[in-house]
Amino acid sequence: MLFLFLFATTACRRSRGTAVDAYAFVAVAGNSTLAVVDLASFSAVRHIPLGSTPVQIVSDPPRRLVYVMGEGGPAGLTVIDAARLEVKRSLWLAERPQRLRLAPAGDRLYLIDGRAQLFKAFDLDKMAHGRQLRLSAAPVDFDVSADDRWACVSLASGEAAVVDLAHWKVTATPRLGGELGPVAIRSDARQAFVVNRDPGSVAVLDLAAGRLVTHLPLNTRPEAMRFKPDGGELFVSGGSTGVVVILSAYRDEIDQPMLAGKEPRDMAITQDNHLLFVANSAANTVSVINIDERRMLASVPAGEEPFRVALTPDDQYALVLNRKSGDLAVIRAATVTRPRPGGRGDIQPLFTLIPVGSRPVDLAVQSR
Repeated sequence: MLFLFLFATTACRRSRGTAVDAYAFVAVAGNSTLAVVDLASFSAVRHIPLGSTPVQIVSDPPRRLVYVMGEGGPAGLTVIDAARLEVKRSLWLAERPQRLRLAPAGDRLYLIDGRAQLFKAFDLDKMAHGRQLRLSAAPVDFDVSADDRWACVSLASGEAAVVDLAHWKVTATPRLGGELGPVAIRSDARQAFVVNRDPGSVAVLDLAAGRLVTHLPLNTRPEAMRFKPDGGELFVSGGSTGVVVILSAYRDEIDQPMLAGKEPRDMAITQDNHLLFVANSAANTVSVINIDERRMLASVPAGEEPFRVALTPDDQYALVLNRKSGDLAVIRAATVTRPRPGGRGDIQPLFTLIPVGSRPVDLAVQSR
């Protein structure tokens, strides 16, 4: 009995993770709340009621605020005080707010309105609506360049709207393809990459010239895109073939596809450009890939239908949001990159599962 007690105590000590001085904020559509997970105790400590059904979260660390975009209620934007963990204010945002992004300078929010077909700005200093542009078709997604000079909006018409933010006007609407999706602008603000799900490619767009440069065929239906922190490579998850395709962002060519899991969705990359985490929705796993070696290190069980993944500020943990099981999986990166001597498996990458609520839709992490 004493042996069993000592064994259990030792095992618990080995499995203990290091606390992170941060919160994970999870938008929960099932009960229109924002779940707050304390990463120091790895537990949900609060559910903050929202004025509408949440769709997206944007974190604003310098202001210690979190913005929750919602739909179907009186408030399109709920501003959360990330220090007090309470609602600061709620206000109307758009007829059908579809995507929200924080400006690089942090002074405004950009958003697209799917019903009114608008690209809009919201002034955070004044907490007031700013300028807006009418688009030629319903917007799908958009991105803003790091210098706050350009925006690129993918449209349901198969075109992309290039927006000159300095003069607040649409300068071009080149036709890129059929079913357009996510947009990502290169760090030097010269090119935008736009997902074309039909026929399965990425369109490369010259922003200043407002013209299509090339189509990069993927042989898969692309779902999401993520740049490495150094900006040199763009990763595209291919939901139909279970691969992640690597694009060379400065050579406009396909580098190499890597196997992930079934229906890969969202991705996260460590700040040292070393590890790629891929949420595989149909496989209920997260693939951990060594980017330099182009090699999968582990396939970690992570709950039912993982679809969002984010990293803690210290890159110690990957946080994975599971749509079907309504929980947050916490994966320790060190157990994948530094396995125990002799291959012993007594420490598992999946550290814990934290219930957050029915139908979670988005995730953001902010240091305290």
